[in-house]
Amino acid sequence: MLVSTVTSIGKYAISKKDPIIILFGEQATEDLRSVSIIQSFKENQSRVELEPGKSVFFDDQEYTILEVGSLANENLNTIGHVTLDFSEVPEEDRLANGLYLTPFKLPKIEIGSTIHYAK
Repeated sequence: MLVSTVTSIGKYAISKKDPIIILFGEQATEDLRSVSIIQSFKENQSRVELEPGKSVFFDDQEYTILEVGSLANENLNTIGHVTLDFSEVPEEDRLANGLYLTPFKLPKIEIGSTIHYAK
């Protein structure tokens, strides 16, 4: 399991129109920070392998993984980056760094929230 804490939320990170959240680790650039939620990881955590059927928790809100993009595991484990998509998995044009989750609603996230991956 991989655990992070939300340290900042960009001004444009959460949209009521788009059911997508972009997460980055602390090394994100200023431009990325404005459209992203920044997460900090505890040291010495083992790598996580996300796969369909596993859960992601935002504090006590549970989401089930429907699909994992081809780059999602590597980018999450190396730079803390993944794009969370709370909508149906498209037939084509899937996000390579996407993590498709259900239910199809944005979680409540605030500074200090914890994210548990693959619990």
